[in-house]
Amino acid sequence: MIDRYLKTAFVAALGAMALLYVIHNIVNLQTAYGAVGYVLGLEHNEIFTVNVLPAIPAGVIPVMAWIIFAFEIATGVLCLAGAWKLWQARGGDAATFEAAKGTAKLGAGLAVITWFGIFGALGGAGYQMWQHEIGAGSLGDAFKFSVWGLLVLLYLGQRER
Repeated sequence: MIDRYLKTAFVAALGAMALLYVIHNIVNLQTAYGAVGYVLGLEHNEIFTVNVLPAIPAGVIPVMAWIIFAFEIATGVLCLAGAWKLWQARGGDAATFEAAKGTAKLGAGLAVITWFGIFGALGGAGYQMWQHEIGAGSLGDAFKFSVWGLLVLLYLGQRER
């Protein structure tokens, strides 16, 4: 039973984290736009000055930021909804709890896609965000978030007995 409580709590924490980060981004919207623009504009890449991906024009930066926000919101909502389903199924048999994991797995998986896929692969490798302080800080945090998402996903994936 303790595993069920822990799985539920970890999924809820992951969801809360995603929503808290995106809320902070939204209430500091101009700063968020600036950070996204700084990375995607490619103006400050001084180590690898030639990039295989194009610089994103300033007018498109808000759209790109809101795509990121949408992934973070979806991660948070799916995780919290998944945690609620796990909580509701906590007293059921193994098959019932196992069946309740779907939404939580989607949320944790989306956390990995968001912070590993978008920030790590696209931002880190594609836009070389590691080359400057703003990007490197975001990339380092994204690594932590994607690992937390993956750990939650792996723990959720353990079969119930």
